Amino acid sequence: MLSISDSEPIQTRRPPRAPAAIPLADDRRRLERDLHDGVQNELVALIVTLALAQEDPKTPPPLVETLAGLEARAQAVLDSVRNIARGIYPPLLADFGLAKALRVQAARAAVDVGLIGSAPRGTAAAEDAVYFACSEAIQNAAKHAGRGTRVALRLHYDPGSLAVRVADDGRGFDPAHTPRGAGLQNIRDRIEDLGGTFKLASRPGHGTAVIISLPWPAPADHRR
Repeated sequence: MLSISDSEPIQTRRPPRAPAAIPLADDRRRLERDLHDGVQNELVALIVTLALAQEDPKTPPPLVETLAGLEARAQAVLDSVRNIARGIYPPLLADFGLAKALRVQAARAAVDVGLIGSAPRGTAAAEDAVYFACSEAIQNAAKHAGRGTRVALRLHYDPGSLAVRVADDGRGFDPAHTPRGAGLQNIRDRIEDLGGTFKLASRPGHGTAVIISLPWPAPADHRR
């Protein structure tokens, strides 16, 4: 597993951005509700209509086959929309907090992910930012670190702050000669918008580590 001392961390600080560039947690939840109440409901209605048309005895057999194909395609689109909606704001994160949501994410990952540590409930914005930062780091490891990669995800809570480290033992890369993707840029933006810090450390053959630290105030609604 890569040690931070093995590689010079990249401090990805930059000038402040316009605050509206990254959706806040409330905006993400609103978008999730819009998808559920709008697009998903319309697709469900379409699927029901197609199914009823197939059962209508007046429907010619060749048309029944066509309608069945359309129903299957509509169902596939509905499944995709539901996955997108869950990705925008996972119900587990809203209901049970960061640690529980990350454990489920780790269990579903395409690589071996071990989670150590925990965190109390934080504000929706802080939980949202860390959850998607960890998810992006895990996905990057699955895509780029190589077969058999293991990922260690550590949460360390001190009163008022949370430190997060996501490190893999994969092939690593040279950050100085590797373009940064939009995913890592979004991680940095969201963490820094909350007053936190983001670092990346990697070296060919020695894995990659993402290190995050940010304020962790208690939620105003006293969630547990």
